[in-house]
Amino acid sequence: MFKRPALDFWKEESDHHVGIATFCKDLDFTLGSGIPLGLITEVCGASGSGKTQLCLQLSVSVQIPRVLGGLEGRVAYLDTKYGFSPKRLHEMGRACIEHCVKLTRARNKNPAELLADFTEESILDNVLYAHVQTTSHIFEVIAELQSKLFQREKIRLIVIDSLSFLLRNTIKNSLERVQRAHEILTLLHKLTHRFGCAAVITNDLTTILPRKPTPNADPLIVPTLGDSHSHKINQRIVLGRTESSHDSRHDGSHVALIEKCLFSPRVSVAFRIEREGIRSAKVPAHNGSECMVPTPIQ
Repeated sequence: MFKRPALDFWKEESDHHVGIATFCKDLDFTLGSGIPLGLITEVCGASGSGKTQLCLQLSVSVQIPRVLGGLEGRVAYLDTKYGFSPKRLHEMGRACIEHCVKLTRARNKNPAELLADFTEESILDNVLYAHVQTTSHIFEVIAELQSKLFQREKIRLIVIDSLSFLLRNTIKNSLERVQRAHEILTLLHKLTHRFGCAAVITNDLTTILPRKPTPNADPLIVPTLGDSHSHKINQRIVLGRTESSHDSRHDGSHVALIEKCLFSPRVSVAFRIEREGIRSAKVPAHNGSECMVPTPIQ
């Protein structure tokens, strides 16, 4: 009846320990080592909170070469609302390359040799993009994605931005939305577990009234898809903006609330959205030392 010792599971988790860097040091540390492989991470937030920006940053970070401790993987990016920006991806990619070049030189290595295949063009080429408009289409895309993974395609990150937007705008019946969300997440769970890739889905926020309203009760802000699928989600990160970031002098400060995580208690982490991408809130974005990237150069 007891088929496997805990040691086997520990070894599997150790194999997946290298995560996908968010380029915010505190957030990567809190999550264990960035966005983990083999799990589904849900990123929630209102419009402008940074959900798509984080997805784009991860699409770059997952391609960092192995010689720098990265995954050197590809991305399957499923876009449901035309939020994907190749121009922004290119901008983040260029900044990531510059950071890796500085890191390589600091260790007396030759960037031209170690990073020869890590270019602005390769970063764009390694993001497999699909615009998804219906639920039937997303199942077709996931089936194609599964086929690519079986063919040993180096896809290490699956992004669906935004799952809630797709379901909310194509399915009016709430019970059917729950069922479709459950089916999609079940497929993603199987892919991430079998092939050791990470899945990131985005979810909007909505306001609801308490079940037992009182005169002083405030409305509740919750993920649009609700909690009916929460058991299918391994991690949940809720993004928001700081009060100072709403005025004309905002410094780009945002906050990530780690609401559900295998490696951390409930905690919030500040970060910034800069021209270069996601960065730590403590220092200016150009200071590469605050970008958490695994670096096992020998």
